[in-house]
Amino acid sequence: MLFLVHFDITPEHRDASHERFKKVRDHVPSGMNVVGPWFSVTQLEGWVIAEATDAIELGKWLHDWTDLNVNHITPVVHAEDLPKIVT
Repeated sequence: MLFLVHFDITPEHRDASHERFKKVRDHVPSGMNVVGPWFSVTQLEGWVIAEATDAIELGKWLHDWTDLNVNHITPVVHAEDLPKIVT
């Protein structure tokens, strides 16, 4: 399943968040795939598309960031799968 994660970084946590990202950006739990992270040009918000079979594991992974970021997690589907939902 795909998840869109939108995260907000408060200005006072910006530098600490960026430093942590540099250290752990390639560490992804087994069973998950990160399609990519994106940051706004202000560097105070970003987005991640993650593929995970278990929402609990995704939550555990993101929990490690809740001291610096506010994470909003939304399950999403690819546009080609939309007819399966609306029919």
